Amino acid sequence: MDIPVLHLLNRFWIGGAERQFVERLRRNPKGFSVLVGCLELSGPLLPQIRALGHEPWVFPVNGSLLQANTAKQIALMAALIRDHGVRIVHATDYYTNLLALGAGKLTGAKVIVSRLDLGHLRAGFGRWHREAEKWNARNADLVVANADAVREVCIREEGCDPDRVVVVRNGLDTAHFDALARQPLQAPLPIEDGDLPVAVIGNLWRVKGHRTLVEAAAEIAARIPRVKFLCAGEGPEREALEKRIAELGLEKTVHLLGHRLDIPAILARSRAACLCSSAEGLSNALMEAMASSLPIVATSVGGNPELVRPGENGLLVPFGDARALSTALVQLLSDPAAAAEMGRRGRLRIESELTLEKMAEGHGALYRRALDASAVRAAA
Repeated sequence: MDIPVLHLLNRFWIGGAERQFVERLRRNPKGFSVLVGCLELSGPLLPQIRALGHEPWVFPVNGSLLQANTAKQIALMAALIRDHGVRIVHATDYYTNLLALGAGKLTGAKVIVSRLDLGHLRAGFGRWHREAEKWNARNADLVVANADAVREVCIREEGCDPDRVVVVRNGLDTAHFDALARQPLQAPLPIEDGDLPVAVIGNLWRVKGHRTLVEAAAEIAARIPRVKFLCAGEGPEREALEKRIAELGLEKTVHLLGHRLDIPAILARSRAACLCSSAEGLSNALMEAMASSLPIVATSVGGNPELVRPGENGLLVPFGDARALSTALVQLLSDPAAAAEMGRRGRLRIESELTLEKMAEGHGALYRRALDASAVRAAA
């Protein structure tokens, strides 16, 4: 009989963690069954969850965790765990990590918390939040990281036991991705024949480095007038970016497309991909660009060097260096043959190393290890 696993996500918004959550459900490891829980039943990815046959259980926190309702939701989660014989709770983000540990303590279910970034999204949180998350990671049965760089941060900065921090790299279903790439666009793109579109996939958060991209775009456009930057994502940086784009006269060069569900189709119409972040885990945007056979320019931060091998499938540049970014993109766009070869190698790497099957195998091993976590602790 399959072992029930409760998978938790805050909400079904558009982001790397959320897209990988869907992929995790798409290829569940053998021997384990799936229940899905969330804190907010909303987001554009919810239809995909339902299409996979899952109706999420909802545990509405409704704001701060420092309220009586949090204890109520933990108790309700514990009841679900008992009623369905859940043996493992796999939490995905900050809030679900915290609730999962409480429910696990009440029921004896094994708890796996996730670290999918370098902590940059929590940089603005108060001390209580940061300390709570560190405590949570140190007290969970296992911590799953998606990149070696993330694992090192967990051990070095959060004091996690190295034996309990496991790397399971993100995976991608290339057949499903290719089918999506052939679908019609959600909305027309601002490109014409002869343009050189560069895909920039990522929400408009400061950490994603779009300000550096805009500065670099001015220099690139002066050398390659037909370049077009297609920025898919939304966020609080939009107003500042729109202002700077207008100041530099780049309205026809840098396009903020907003939230898009047709990322594979956008990538299929691009010539290169760019990621300018100050911190990353194992970037889904880079993996999808590799699956699209695109050459990549990315910042040499976090897990990016684990995906982009300079000269093989792309180029790496320092964060915040607009000159280095423009030089690298001009190099790729000016040598189509070399760029195509980089794109081909990136696709091959996805097919050989970063498949959904390998991710499912990794999660299966993770779950089996969690069930024996007491032995892991005893040996530590």
